[in-house]
Amino acid sequence: MEHSSAKIAPMKKVLLIVLLLIYGFSHAQNDNDKRRAGALKKQIDLEVNKSHKLKLLDSLTQIVRNKETLDYDSIAKATIDYAIELDSLNIAAYNTTNLINFYNNFLGKPKEGLNLYKKYFKTLKGNITNRNMACLYIDSGDSYYFIKEKDSALQHYDKAIEYARKDENDRLMATALLYKGYAYSDEGNLTKASQTLQEASKVFIKLKDTSKIISIKNSLSILYSYNGFRKEGQLERLEAISLAEKQKNDDLLTTLYFNQAFDNKKEGLEKKRLTHLHKSLASVKNTDKYQYFKPILYTALASAYAENDSIEKAKWYLKKVEKDKENTEGIYEYHYYKALKKIAYAQKKYAEAEQLGLKHLEIVTSSNQIENIQRAQAFLAKVYEKLNKPDLAYKYFKVYKKSEDSILSVQKTKALAYYQTLYETAKRDQKIKEQDSQIELLDEQNKRKKQLLWFVGLSLFSLFSIFYLWRSRTFSKRNAILQKKFAQDIIRNIEIERKRISSELHDSVGQSLLLIKNKIFLNSEKKTDTSLVDGAIDEVRTISQQLHPFQFEQLGLINSIKNTIENFQKNSDIFYSEDIEVKASNIPKDSEIFVFRMIQECLNNVEKHSQAKACNITIEDHKNTVWFQIKDNGIGFDVTENSTLLNSLGMKTLKERAQIIGAQIQINSIKGKGTTVQIKVPK
Repeated sequence: MEHSSAKIAPMKKVLLIVLLLIYGFSHAQNDNDKRRAGALKKQIDLEVNKSHKLKLLDSLTQIVRNKETLDYDSIAKATIDYAIELDSLNIAAYNTTNLINFYNNFLGKPKEGLNLYKKYFKTLKGNITNRNMACLYIDSGDSYYFIKEKDSALQHYDKAIEYARKDENDRLMATALLYKGYAYSDEGNLTKASQTLQEASKVFIKLKDTSKIISIKNSLSILYSYNGFRKEGQLERLEAISLAEKQKNDDLLTTLYFNQAFDNKKEGLEKKRLTHLHKSLASVKNTDKYQYFKPILYTALASAYAENDSIEKAKWYLKKVEKDKENTEGIYEYHYYKALKKIAYAQKKYAEAEQLGLKHLEIVTSSNQIENIQRAQAFLAKVYEKLNKPDLAYKYFKVYKKSEDSILSVQKTKALAYYQTLYETAKRDQKIKEQDSQIELLDEQNKRKKQLLWFVGLSLFSLFSIFYLWRSRTFSKRNAILQKKFAQDIIRNIEIERKRISSELHDSVGQSLLLIKNKIFLNSEKKTDTSLVDGAIDEVRTISQQLHPFQFEQLGLINSIKNTIENFQKNSDIFYSEDIEVKASNIPKDSEIFVFRMIQECLNNVEKHSQAKACNITIEDHKNTVWFQIKDNGIGFDVTENSTLLNSLGMKTLKERAQIIGAQIQINSIKGKGTTVQIKVPK
């Protein structure tokens, strides 16, 4: 014993030194963040430029992010409101998403996260990127998930998947699928949960995201265990724990060890149960989610020690929880009352255990989780037995929980035997039919011939009908294709004819007028006024330029667009600006004139209909496409109501030109907030 103690003492000292080092590092890091945050706050107070002030606020929010002691909550809200004031809605959306996540996963206050989502969603919707929309739906879906509104959570995850696909963001899409699988799993929908989780797994394997693969294995292990496939569940969890330990991923190990402890309890392995709960607690202390998980793990340890005759340890952990009232309410209420009733029962305070057990049953009944309800009923049965109330003990199905596994096993065995009997009966009946058919072979042959004739007749009729429908459909498709090609050919020919007429006007008529002007000027004794001829020359040049810009081939698409913007700026009350950083368009040469025409049409629409004060033209070079965007701050219109405008000749021509070059065109407009036209042209 002395030798053993001598070895343990130095180990304790080493552990104490390590813990002190970790604490010192964490404390120093926190002090450093506090100093940086203080310096930034002073800069923000002195900053006059609103744009710079927003950048500083955003930087401050990132420093204090998820740190309750550094007032992350209030700083993030101030950043969101200021970003909205400056119309920087993507910054507002990004910080809204992070703050909802903070409420959900760090403070355990999903209702506050949901209130935040409802407060800002109407302002942000339709004005932010698809990526930010996806993130917003994921985190608001989590809020619904944590308050047990699973249907709303599933709807939000579906929306997140939709926007992630629009953004072509596989990681976000798979994350939404993963959380959707969690929701199906909690509902007990084995089929949908398994399908959704496996779909997410394929994407994460492709992305080589080990952390998410571990999360999916953890979810599948819970799903299999809950539905009676404990062997399969155990295999999935052990694989997940092994991967998480190699990665030293304490976030995932927290939940993996906790769920392993839950399965240990089912198997009656109480020592392993306590070991895994302590491992879970040790892991979560190395994460930033300690405050969130602490009440859950402490109440779980209190329950475990109460059931293993260690009442003092159980009470010690419960007191830790009760120091903060918030640890006993909301999402923690179920765990708290479970620990309370277990301790009361262990202390033989059966009347108190009865009241606590009834309260706990009320809580789990509202969650609609059958397994938890059954355990709560089994506990009350034990309590009523101790209180010598056999009728109530029977009412709560004392024997039900103990015999549940065997009943399920018997049901499965009987079901298997039943289907096996059906199979054997079907085989025997088939044999008898074959023997009877041999005896009555002639009658059967005649019967089959009649059936065959009917079958052939019906088959021919069906084939004729199918062929007729197919031919009609093919004709309709071909007709639609021809109409589309005819419309596109008209536009192409118009462009060719415009170019030809423009060239004729510039090279022939323009030159002839110039010669006439010179002849009049040279041959007249008096200097005759040639203003009429000059006007005619200018008019010919203008018509030629409108038909086909004669400098287009020399200047190229980008410079032609810039010249067009300058011309609009000179002749309009609207302020036109451009954000064009690309030097060359990198799209096929044949497509450039069509893009130019589309932008001309869009700018004409801004002039005629928008009543805007400003219009911005942006060109962005992406991997496979070039994006052209025309955005105004005019009166806008409701896309769902104003079908006349969308189906106007100008809009139809716009769409036809887009189809010719294989471009995608998207029109977004909100009444009072302006219109955005986005054209994506393939390279």
